[in-house]
Amino acid sequence: MKKIYILMATYNGEKYLREQIDSLLSQSYQNWQLIIHDDNSKDNTVNIIKEYINNNIDKIKLINDDVSAGGAKENFTYLLKNIDKNYDYIMFCDQDDVWSEKKIELTLNKMIEVEQNNANKSILIHTDLEVVNDKLETISDSMFMYQKLNLSNQYSLTKISMENIITGCTMMLNKHLVVKIKDIPREAIMHDWWIAIITLKENGIIEFLDNSTIKYRQHEFNTIGSKEVNYSYYLKKLPKIKEIISKYKQIYFQYRKANVNINIVNFIFMKSLMIVKKTLR
Repeated sequence: MKKIYILMATYNGEKYLREQIDSLLSQSYQNWQLIIHDDNSKDNTVNIIKEYINNNIDKIKLINDDVSAGGAKENFTYLLKNIDKNYDYIMFCDQDDVWSEKKIELTLNKMIEVEQNNANKSILIHTDLEVVNDKLETISDSMFMYQKLNLSNQYSLTKISMENIITGCTMMLNKHLVVKIKDIPREAIMHDWWIAIITLKENGIIEFLDNSTIKYRQHEFNTIGSKEVNYSYYLKKLPKIKEIISKYKQIYFQYRKANVNINIVNFIFMKSLMIVKKTLR
Protein backbone atom coordinates (compact mmCIF):
# COMPACT_ATOMS: atom_id res chain seq x y z
CA MET A 1 0.00 0.00 0.00
CA LYS A 2 1.51 3.32 -1.12
CA LYS A 3 2.65 5.67 1.66
CA ILE A 4 1.92 9.39 1.28
CA TYR A 5 3.52 12.22 3.21
CA ILE A 6 1.31 15.30 3.47
CA LEU A 7 3.37 18.42 4.17
CA MET A 8 1.61 21.27 6.00
CA ALA A 9 3.13 24.70 6.61
CA THR A 10 1.39 26.59 9.42
CA TYR A 11 1.47 30.13 10.74
CA ASN A 12 -1.21 31.72 12.94
CA GLY A 13 -3.75 29.26 11.55
CA GLU A 14 -5.92 28.60 14.60
CA LYS A 15 -9.14 29.87 12.98
CA TYR A 16 -9.48 27.19 10.30
CA LEU A 17 -6.89 24.55 11.23
CA ARG A 18 -9.26 22.10 12.93
CA GLU A 19 -11.52 21.88 9.87
CA GLN A 20 -8.54 21.15 7.65
CA ILE A 21 -7.06 18.42 9.85
CA ASP A 22 -10.51 16.88 10.36
CA SER A 23 -10.89 16.65 6.57
CA LEU A 24 -7.58 14.75 6.38
CA LEU A 25 -8.63 12.35 9.11
CA SER A 26 -11.84 11.66 7.15
CA GLN A 27 -10.06 10.65 3.93
CA SER A 28 -11.15 7.45 2.20
CA TYR A 29 -7.46 6.56 1.71
CA GLN A 30 -5.69 6.34 5.06
CA ASN A 31 -2.06 5.31 4.46
CA TRP A 32 -0.67 8.79 4.98
CA GLN A 33 1.27 10.80 7.52
CA LEU A 34 0.79 14.52 8.10
CA ILE A 35 4.09 16.31 8.75
CA ILE A 36 3.76 19.89 9.99
CA HIS A 37 6.26 22.67 10.45
CA ASP A 38 5.06 25.80 12.24
CA ASP A 39 6.66 29.16 11.43
CA ASN A 40 6.61 30.38 15.06
CA SER A 41 2.90 31.15 15.30
CA LYS A 42 1.78 33.69 17.87
CA ASP A 43 -1.70 32.22 18.33
CA ASN A 44 -2.98 28.80 19.45
CA THR A 45 -1.88 26.92 16.31
CA VAL A 46 0.81 24.76 17.93
CA ASN A 47 -1.44 23.79 20.86
CA ILE A 48 -4.13 22.67 18.40
CA ILE A 49 -1.58 20.58 16.50
CA LYS A 50 -0.33 18.96 19.72
CA GLU A 51 -3.91 18.15 20.71
CA TYR A 52 -4.42 16.31 17.40
CA ILE A 53 -1.08 14.52 17.77
CA ASN A 54 -2.12 13.21 21.19
CA ASN A 55 -5.18 11.60 19.60
CA ASN A 56 -3.46 10.52 16.36
CA ILE A 57 0.13 9.83 17.36
CA ASP A 58 0.90 7.59 14.34
CA LYS A 59 -0.71 9.94 11.79
CA ILE A 60 0.57 13.40 12.66
CA LYS A 61 4.09 14.68 13.31
CA LEU A 62 5.19 18.21 14.25
CA ILE A 63 8.70 19.40 13.45
CA ASN A 64 8.92 21.59 16.55
CA ASP A 65 12.33 23.25 16.36
CA ASP A 66 11.62 26.99 16.75
CA VAL A 67 12.97 27.64 13.24
CA SER A 68 11.26 30.54 11.47
CA ALA A 69 11.43 29.74 7.76
CA GLY A 70 10.07 33.14 6.76
CA GLY A 71 6.98 32.50 4.63
CA ALA A 72 4.84 29.83 2.97
CA LYS A 73 7.34 29.05 0.18
CA GLU A 74 10.23 28.89 2.62
CA ASN A 75 8.25 26.80 5.09
CA PHE A 76 7.33 24.18 2.47
CA THR A 77 10.96 24.17 1.30
CA TYR A 78 12.07 23.56 4.89
CA LEU A 79 9.64 20.66 5.14
CA LEU A 80 10.98 19.08 1.94
CA LYS A 81 14.50 19.21 3.38
CA ASN A 82 13.51 17.68 6.72
CA ILE A 83 11.57 14.55 5.83
CA ASP A 84 12.90 11.02 5.66
CA LYS A 85 12.64 8.80 2.56
CA ASN A 86 9.95 6.42 3.81
CA TYR A 87 7.29 7.66 1.41
CA ASP A 88 6.09 6.91 -2.10
CA TYR A 89 4.44 10.26 -2.83
CA ILE A 90 4.31 13.80 -1.44
CA MET A 91 1.28 16.09 -1.17
CA PHE A 92 1.10 19.67 0.10
CA CYS A 93 -1.55 21.00 2.45
CA ASP A 94 -2.55 24.55 3.39
CA GLN A 95 -3.83 25.28 6.89
CA ASP A 96 -7.15 26.86 5.95
CA ASP A 97 -8.79 24.69 3.26
CA VAL A 98 -10.98 21.57 3.44
CA TRP A 99 -10.17 18.44 1.44
CA SER A 100 -12.90 16.40 -0.16
CA GLU A 101 -13.23 12.90 1.28
CA LYS A 102 -11.71 11.20 -1.79
CA LYS A 103 -9.01 13.76 -2.59
CA ILE A 104 -6.08 11.45 -1.77
CA GLU A 105 -7.71 8.37 -3.30
CA LEU A 106 -8.57 10.07 -6.60
CA THR A 107 -5.18 11.77 -6.96
CA LEU A 108 -3.31 8.58 -6.10
CA ASN A 109 -5.33 6.57 -8.64
CA LYS A 110 -4.39 9.12 -11.32
CA MET A 111 -0.73 8.99 -10.29
CA ILE A 112 -0.60 5.19 -10.49
CA GLU A 113 -2.32 5.28 -13.90
CA VAL A 114 0.25 7.74 -15.28
CA GLU A 115 3.20 5.87 -13.75
CA GLN A 116 2.24 2.60 -15.43
CA ASN A 117 3.38 3.94 -18.80
CA ASN A 118 6.11 6.26 -17.53
CA ALA A 119 8.52 4.30 -15.37
CA ASN A 120 11.33 6.35 -13.79
CA LYS A 121 9.77 9.66 -14.92
CA SER A 122 9.17 12.69 -12.72
CA ILE A 123 5.40 13.06 -12.39
CA LEU A 124 3.19 15.82 -10.99
CA ILE A 125 -0.57 15.35 -10.66
CA HIS A 126 -2.78 18.34 -9.89
CA THR A 127 -6.53 18.96 -9.71
CA ASP A 128 -9.16 21.65 -9.94
CA LEU A 129 -10.46 23.47 -6.86
CA GLU A 130 -13.83 24.66 -5.63
CA VAL A 131 -13.44 28.32 -4.67
CA VAL A 132 -15.30 29.10 -1.43
CA ASN A 133 -15.61 32.02 0.99
CA ASP A 134 -14.55 31.97 4.63
CA LYS A 135 -17.79 30.16 5.55
CA LEU A 136 -17.15 27.47 2.90
CA GLU A 137 -19.96 28.80 0.69
CA THR A 138 -19.29 28.20 -3.01
CA ILE A 139 -18.00 31.10 -5.09
CA SER A 140 -17.13 28.93 -8.11
CA ASP A 141 -17.21 25.16 -8.69
CA SER A 142 -14.01 25.45 -10.72
CA MET A 143 -11.02 27.71 -10.13
CA PHE A 144 -9.88 27.00 -13.69
CA MET A 145 -13.08 28.52 -15.01
CA TYR A 146 -13.06 31.32 -12.42
CA GLN A 147 -9.53 32.43 -13.29
CA LYS A 148 -9.72 31.53 -17.00
CA LEU A 149 -6.67 29.29 -16.74
CA ASN A 150 -5.50 27.57 -19.92
CA LEU A 151 -4.73 23.90 -19.32
CA SER A 152 -2.59 23.68 -22.44
CA ASN A 153 -0.01 25.83 -20.61
CA GLN A 154 0.89 22.89 -18.38
CA TYR A 155 2.54 21.14 -21.33
CA SER A 156 4.73 24.06 -22.42
CA LEU A 157 7.83 25.01 -20.44
CA THR A 158 7.78 28.54 -21.89
CA LYS A 159 4.10 29.13 -21.06
CA ILE A 160 4.14 27.63 -17.58
CA SER A 161 7.19 29.77 -16.81
CA MET A 162 4.99 32.83 -17.49
CA GLU A 163 1.74 31.72 -15.89
CA ASN A 164 1.35 29.28 -13.04
CA ILE A 165 -1.79 27.16 -13.39
CA ILE A 166 -0.90 24.63 -10.69
CA THR A 167 -1.99 25.14 -7.09
CA GLY A 168 0.31 23.60 -4.49
CA CYS A 169 -2.42 22.22 -2.25
CA THR A 170 -3.72 20.06 -5.14
CA MET A 171 -0.37 18.54 -6.11
CA MET A 172 0.93 15.02 -5.70
CA LEU A 173 4.59 14.37 -6.60
CA ASN A 174 6.34 11.08 -7.09
CA LYS A 175 9.75 10.35 -5.57
CA HIS A 176 11.63 10.88 -8.85
CA LEU A 177 10.42 14.49 -8.85
CA VAL A 178 10.85 15.23 -5.14
CA VAL A 179 14.61 14.60 -5.24
CA LYS A 180 14.92 17.23 -8.00
CA ILE A 181 13.07 20.07 -6.27
CA LYS A 182 14.29 20.07 -2.67
CA ASP A 183 16.48 23.14 -3.18
CA ILE A 184 13.92 25.80 -4.07
CA PRO A 185 15.83 29.07 -4.66
CA ARG A 186 14.92 32.52 -3.35
CA GLU A 187 14.16 33.59 -6.94
CA ALA A 188 11.21 31.16 -6.99
CA ILE A 189 7.95 33.08 -6.58
CA MET A 190 6.13 30.13 -5.00
CA HIS A 191 7.07 26.50 -4.43
CA ASP A 192 4.29 25.14 -6.66
CA TRP A 193 5.27 27.32 -9.64
CA TRP A 194 8.94 26.37 -9.32
CA ILE A 195 8.09 22.66 -9.06
CA ALA A 196 5.96 22.87 -12.23
CA ILE A 197 8.80 24.55 -14.15
CA ILE A 198 11.38 22.01 -13.00
CA THR A 199 9.05 19.10 -13.83
CA LEU A 200 8.88 20.14 -17.48
CA LYS A 201 12.53 21.18 -17.62
CA GLU A 202 13.50 17.66 -16.49
CA ASN A 203 11.26 16.13 -19.18
CA GLY A 204 8.77 15.05 -16.54
CA ILE A 205 5.01 14.77 -16.85
CA ILE A 206 2.25 17.04 -15.55
CA GLU A 207 -1.25 15.58 -15.59
CA PHE A 208 -4.51 17.26 -14.64
CA LEU A 209 -7.32 15.51 -12.77
CA ASP A 210 -10.52 17.28 -13.79
CA ASN A 211 -12.10 17.14 -10.37
CA SER A 212 -12.43 19.80 -7.67
CA THR A 213 -10.87 17.91 -4.77
CA ILE A 214 -10.61 20.78 -2.33
CA LYS A 215 -12.61 23.66 -0.91
CA TYR A 216 -10.16 26.51 -1.53
CA ARG A 217 -11.05 29.00 1.17
CA GLN A 218 -10.78 32.72 0.39
CA HIS A 219 -10.43 35.06 3.35
CA GLU A 220 -8.64 38.24 4.37
CA PHE A 221 -5.43 36.46 5.35
CA ASN A 222 -4.80 34.45 2.13
CA THR A 223 -1.15 34.48 1.04
CA ILE A 224 -2.08 34.00 -2.64
CA GLY A 225 -5.78 33.26 -3.07
CA SER A 226 -8.04 33.19 -6.10
CA LYS A 227 -9.59 36.18 -7.89
CA GLU A 228 -12.06 36.17 -10.75
CA VAL A 229 -10.38 37.17 -14.00
CA ASN A 230 -12.38 39.55 -16.24
CA TYR A 231 -12.06 43.02 -17.80
CA SER A 232 -12.44 44.83 -14.48
CA TYR A 233 -9.72 42.67 -12.92
CA TYR A 234 -7.15 44.03 -15.40
CA LEU A 235 -8.59 47.57 -15.44
CA LYS A 236 -8.00 47.77 -11.68
CA LYS A 237 -4.40 46.72 -12.27
CA LEU A 238 -3.62 49.38 -14.89
CA PRO A 239 -2.92 52.23 -12.42
CA LYS A 240 -0.48 49.94 -10.57
CA ILE A 241 2.12 50.01 -13.32
CA LYS A 242 5.10 49.87 -10.92
CA GLU A 243 3.61 46.80 -9.26
CA ILE A 244 3.08 45.15 -12.66
CA ILE A 245 6.68 45.85 -13.73
CA SER A 246 7.96 44.48 -10.42
CA LYS A 247 5.91 41.31 -10.93
CA TYR A 248 7.23 40.91 -14.48
CA LYS A 249 10.79 41.19 -13.12
CA GLN A 250 10.11 38.50 -10.53
CA ILE A 251 8.74 36.15 -13.17
CA TYR A 252 11.66 36.84 -15.50
CA PHE A 253 14.28 36.24 -12.78
CA GLN A 254 12.56 32.99 -11.82
CA TYR A 255 12.65 32.06 -15.50
CA ARG A 256 16.38 32.74 -15.70
CA LYS A 257 17.15 30.93 -12.44
CA ALA A 258 15.56 27.79 -13.88
CA ASN A 259 17.83 28.20 -16.95
CA VAL A 260 14.90 28.60 -19.31
CA ASN A 261 16.29 30.58 -22.22
CA ILE A 262 14.25 33.45 -23.61
CA ASN A 263 15.00 36.97 -24.81
CA ILE A 264 13.55 39.63 -22.47
CA VAL A 265 11.74 41.38 -25.34
CA ASN A 266 10.11 38.10 -26.35
CA PHE A 267 9.26 37.47 -22.71
CA ILE A 268 7.42 40.80 -22.35
CA PHE A 269 5.60 40.29 -25.64
CA MET A 270 4.51 36.73 -24.84
CA LYS A 271 3.44 37.61 -21.29
CA SER A 272 1.38 40.57 -22.55
CA LEU A 273 -0.20 38.44 -25.28
CA MET A 274 -1.13 35.81 -22.71
CA ILE A 275 -2.95 38.46 -20.63
CA VAL A 276 -4.83 39.78 -23.67
CA LYS A 277 -5.96 36.29 -24.65
CA LYS A 278 -7.12 35.55 -21.12
CA THR A 279 -9.10 38.80 -20.99
CA LEU A 280 -10.85 38.00 -24.27
CA ARG A 281 -11.52 34.36 -23.35
